[in-house]
Amino acid sequence: MSGRFRFLIATVFLLALVLVPTPDEEHGKPYLGYLLVREWLLGADSPLKEWHDQQGPPQLTVVLRQSPPLQDPDERARRTAEYAQLADEWAMINGDPEKAGTRPQLGLVVYIGKDGLRASMALPDKTESRLERTFPSRWSLLPAVLAIIIAVLTQKVLLGLFCGGLAGAFAFLATSQPGVTPSVMQVVTDGTAHFFGDALWRRSLCEDFYLRITMFVVFLFMTVGVITRNGGVHGLVNRLARIVRGPTSAQLSTAASGAAVFFDDYTNCLLVGTTMRPLTDRARVAREKLAYIVDSTAAPIAGLSVFSTWVVYEMSQYRTPLTMVTKPDGTPYVESDAFQVFLDSMPFRFYSWFALALVVLVIVTRRDFGPMLKADRRARHLNQPLAPDHKPMAAVDERVANPAEHTPRRARNALIPLGVLVLGTILGMGWQGYSAIADDPITQTLPLGEWVRAVLSKAQSDIALLYASACAWLTAMLLTAFQKILSWREILVTSLLSTRALYVAFGILFLAWSLGHICRDLGTSFFLTAAAREAMTAAALPLLLFIVAGAIAFATGTSYGTMAILLPNVVVLAHQLGSDAAFGGSAAIGGTALMLVSIGAVLEGAIFGDHCSPISDTTVLTSLGTQCDLLAHVTTQLPYAMLAMTASALCGYLPIMWFGPTIWPISMAAGLLFMVGALLLFGRNASRSPPGATTDSQPTDSEPTATT
Repeated sequence: MSGRFRFLIATVFLLALVLVPTPDEEHGKPYLGYLLVREWLLGADSPLKEWHDQQGPPQLTVVLRQSPPLQDPDERARRTAEYAQLADEWAMINGDPEKAGTRPQLGLVVYIGKDGLRASMALPDKTESRLERTFPSRWSLLPAVLAIIIAVLTQKVLLGLFCGGLAGAFAFLATSQPGVTPSVMQVVTDGTAHFFGDALWRRSLCEDFYLRITMFVVFLFMTVGVITRNGGVHGLVNRLARIVRGPTSAQLSTAASGAAVFFDDYTNCLLVGTTMRPLTDRARVAREKLAYIVDSTAAPIAGLSVFSTWVVYEMSQYRTPLTMVTKPDGTPYVESDAFQVFLDSMPFRFYSWFALALVVLVIVTRRDFGPMLKADRRARHLNQPLAPDHKPMAAVDERVANPAEHTPRRARNALIPLGVLVLGTILGMGWQGYSAIADDPITQTLPLGEWVRAVLSKAQSDIALLYASACAWLTAMLLTAFQKILSWREILVTSLLSTRALYVAFGILFLAWSLGHICRDLGTSFFLTAAAREAMTAAALPLLLFIVAGAIAFATGTSYGTMAILLPNVVVLAHQLGSDAAFGGSAAIGGTALMLVSIGAVLEGAIFGDHCSPISDTTVLTSLGTQCDLLAHVTTQLPYAMLAMTASALCGYLPIMWFGPTIWPISMAAGLLFMVGALLLFGRNASRSPPGATTDSQPTDSEPTATT
């Protein structure tokens, strides 16, 4: 990346920090207050939990005070009802059927001031639970913006993440308490303690989910190290080479492998990246191109698949508020309708469809543009899959990079452990989910499809991944030892050497997770949501949600967190706006129609922002699996993600604003034509040498061989 381009990117993000509008006094800040109270009451440490455990989920009587006072009684009643419904949401998610008729009355007092809020609620032990917070401000964007600017300018991701997280902790301590201005020394000392002790140590390094993902990576890399050293990977590459004749077929094989691993994006990023890397290197495909194909098939496939860890999470975020709206015939939705709503929103998942289609179009048309074109030319003509000046996320130790000359190349020594990993993950998730619902008589009468989704809803993919990867490593060791390819000492040494380079990747992962926690403390996602709320008219809502969701996911590095913030608030809002504006030509269907389009827009914006963000865990894991430089992966993938995003906005959500949701087939066709046109206009064939370049011979798929 040239210095001028780095400076341009840094300037864009600096302008974003300055130019993002601040939520207004009349509507924006009260909405921020509602979001903060909602997070407090529905979070893991909710004060409603104590009432639920002792007396049942309560009903809320809300006393809402606001400065300046609300003059419109209807608006006051509406906002009060929003707060009261939070207890109903809690009851739907966590309520015990045996306590359904014993809900106690409970008072909630909320005061919305100019700069912050205070909320209080009595607890069963006669004490009081209180929330005091300042409103998220422009400073909530500081951690992500600073991290990205430093990483881009210095090419040091660890430094950027560290500085961004620490600066965010300082900003949080300086602004977290309304009416309190701490000293500079107190901000520095308490902010440092908050970053290292809370965000990094307690919520990242000591978090079970993150530790299980870390151990999964360790076991997977040890497995890959063993099956590389025992000749299994080389045997697999030799077998695949019979059908892979060059760069095009190698890329298509990678995309097909990504589509096959449809059940989890983490597995997709690491498994496909590590197993296909030797094949694409041999076919002279740039590591940046491999990373793009892997990343652009992982989340979109998992997000669209009806049998994945994603679909269960996506439905869980709008299942409860769905019961607060009605169908076109006037009957209320029930929680079991969540999957049908997911299917009905499929035509409006433009970014995932276009991102997957663009991967195929780029491969088939053999056209690239932007930094990717330069990377692919380097790989094709200079036989350099990775640029000489770029550092991969985890370079393989040369002592385990290749088997000894006398080692047999047997594909089964790679296929069996990898099969154990994939099947073990699926079976592990299935066993966990089945054990959780086995005693529930309701689930036993469900149709097969709904029963499978009920199983997935109770599965913990991180636990399944951990055990499956450990079993894959043991399988690889046993196969190697029983065939006497390596001694037990050589196997263990190979396993340890395979993990030596992971410390940088783990540093980036844990700092990225910590930065996400700091952004949550500062309310980054709340600030961006409230800043855009005033522009949320019925016609513009889907496009605006797509953009806002992308911005939140980019700034926080998490698509899951973006969905959790927006989806519960979007369902009722979109349904109300759609009904009032007769979206699609009818008030009866307008609410449902706009709700479906809006759900799709939020899901797609979250995936788009996650694709573009250098602090996203899937971006980091993709770079780790493909052993690609993280910033090189981000900068080469960004133009392709922007092309799919532009097609989604211009050919998808924008026409729907004017002509209604029924034109989605035309939008799909228009988006495909738009991307094909962009590739034909701006793309170039990387296999053809630029004027004045010299190359050596290379393998191609029915293309002229490049010569000196």
